[in-house]
Amino acid sequence: MNIHRSTRISLLCLALGALWALLAPAAPAQTPENNVRKAQPWKQFDYTCNGGAKLTVFLRADLAKVRYQDHVYLMRQTKSADGNRYSDGKIVWWGKGNGGFLQEDTPEWNGKMILEGCQLDKPLGSSSSAASGTVSGTVTYLQRMALPSNAVLDVQLRDVSLADAPSQLIARQKITLSGKQVPVPFSINFDPAKIDPKHTYSVSAKITVDGALRFITDTSNPVLTQGHPAQVELTLKPISGPKPGPA
Repeated sequence: MNIHRSTRISLLCLALGALWALLAPAAPAQTPENNVRKAQPWKQFDYTCNGGAKLTVFLRADLAKVRYQDHVYLMRQTKSADGNRYSDGKIVWWGKGNGGFLQEDTPEWNGKMILEGCQLDKPLGSSSSAASGTVSGTVTYLQRMALPSNAVLDVQLRDVSLADAPSQLIARQKITLSGKQVPVPFSINFDPAKIDPKHTYSVSAKITVDGALRFITDTSNPVLTQGHPAQVELTLKPISGPKPGPA
């Protein structure tokens, strides 16, 4: 008799346990940490070319999407002595100031012209990015590590127009981080009179600790002219060697 009673009690406990599991509030879902950097938006520029032909150029970092008629060309910025040159290996878009042209890409740069005399529908004038006298943005890196308090961030604005000559320093900002961690905002003030609309300018950055290089930009980050903005997000890459400790 006692055995049957004990069995009934055990079954009742199991049933109550199952009922509690059903009624108990669910544990909140674990959301994975989002370390994906927000993509930089495309900046759109509309051109009217010879014969009234329309062309649209979308710029982002060192990439360009050129839309003409039913074609969209995805191009990457290449070195040039003047203006901003983008190519996909077959077609080249060459932007210079408020104008530009679309051409077949050849090693001698003398390919067949596709569109000439292209001019911005909204020219870059006194209200352009360069007129502000400031380039701003943020600096970060993707590695999960903390920087020591004596780390120094050096952000530079340079004229990179000439492919066969050293870049020219226009302005810079040095920040002793004093324990501050990425992302770090920056703001470089420069003299707008030093900016030539026909030239190409880029922002680069590096982080040093006791004079030793720890992080640096490894991509072109064009700003100010040729339709590029006065704001930029920089993602630095680590340099091999001693690193700061884990965060």
